[in-house]
Amino acid sequence: MAVFDAIVNNADRKGAHILAMPGGHRYGVDHGLTFHVEDKLRTVLWGWLGEALSEEERDGVGRVLDGLDSELGRGLAELLSAEEVEALAERCAQLLDDGIFPAPSGLTPAVPWPLF
Repeated sequence: MAVFDAIVNNADRKGAHILAMPGGHRYGVDHGLTFHVEDKLRTVLWGWLGEALSEEERDGVGRVLDGLDSELGRGLAELLSAEEVEALAERCAQLLDDGIFPAPSGLTPAVPWPLF
């Protein structure tokens, strides 16, 4: 979910937006503040800051990036501006280049308020 937030530029990941399910699965909800072209990442999921992405996480980001040239990109183009889709591609490429979970930009608060 932290990787997802990073690529969609989630500006509102609060603790209450993570629903714990039996068996350990988690669902992320309330993604209304996403895909902005400016860096607005605000999340309670900073626990992996600076850690290397796993191979599975890198593969997932790569699939999103590759998908922007096909069905995924066509679907997003109906919902987002061209600039927002391009910003998504840039965030994916940057995450793959860096290979680590990003740090807060320092330009905006790192966590949303209220936290829950």
